[in-house]
Amino acid sequence: MDEDYHKNAANNEGNSRNRELVRLAVLIVASAVLIVILYSLLEYLNLSNSLKSWVLSLLSLAFGIGITLLISKAIKEYVKANGVQQEAGTISMLFSIVSYTIVAIIALYLVHVNVTGLLVSAGFLGIVLGLAAQSTLGNIFSGISMIIAKPFEPGDYITVQTWQYNKMPSTYPHEEFIPGYSGKVSKIGLLYTELVSDVHAPLYVPNGILNQALVINHHRAAEKILRFKVEVGNDVKFDAMKRLIIAELKKHNVLQNSTVIAIEHVSGTAYGIAVTVSIKDDKTDLEKLKSTLLSKILEYTKKQGGKT
Repeated sequence: MDEDYHKNAANNEGNSRNRELVRLAVLIVASAVLIVILYSLLEYLNLSNSLKSWVLSLLSLAFGIGITLLISKAIKEYVKANGVQQEAGTISMLFSIVSYTIVAIIALYLVHVNVTGLLVSAGFLGIVLGLAAQSTLGNIFSGISMIIAKPFEPGDYITVQTWQYNKMPSTYPHEEFIPGYSGKVSKIGLLYTELVSDVHAPLYVPNGILNQALVINHHRAAEKILRFKVEVGNDVKFDAMKRLIIAELKKHNVLQNSTVIAIEHVSGTAYGIAVTVSIKDDKTDLEKLKSTLLSKILEYTKKQGGKT
């Protein structure tokens, strides 16, 4: 019931956004047609070139401001709809600043104002600012690209692997460990993406680094994999241990045909068991399930007089 409600809400929201885009496209086309009609009317009235230039400049200015306002609003709504409400206003404002600057230059050019020097100065200033703020601009563009591409969204649980923040893998032999930083995505900003780690400490990753990193999105996985290894004494029978693990998995309703329980290695006094379980239930807590299984194995081996 709730799932159908959320699907219908998402469909309605998507339809609303599509209507807004269609409306925006119609307004742009209508404005362009109006500009062409007014320009033809000016040609027909046979006005002086000076007056014609001023009229065209004012029309271009009005048209540019109107289109910028519409597109800016559309960008703001799009960013909000993709779960990055905190940065929607900032991204919209950046677009507006760039657009208004271009519109102003076009309007000045139409009234025969020499904008060459202005463009050269702006280009030189842009190069200087670009070199000075290379890292910041890289983070901004990376943030925008992630908002558009959506490799992850707020609420997703991800693991980030990157050489800039190297993390050594665990040497503990009884489990597998992904050498990365894991957490739930709290916010995708223009400069940083905020993750909330498993110990509830916020992690702020620069977007430029995150855009180049290997990101594992656990939230979008069709199924979750639980893997762990345990070593028991040779006096504990493998068949009995396997039945114990299967019985515990059945209690939690996570036993699948793909479940693998196998002997991995054998030494003089003990042998290692590797357990791999595929779980399609999103509500299952893998860490809690692993802890329960290990506790049962420990309890059983103590009863048998074996060692773990």
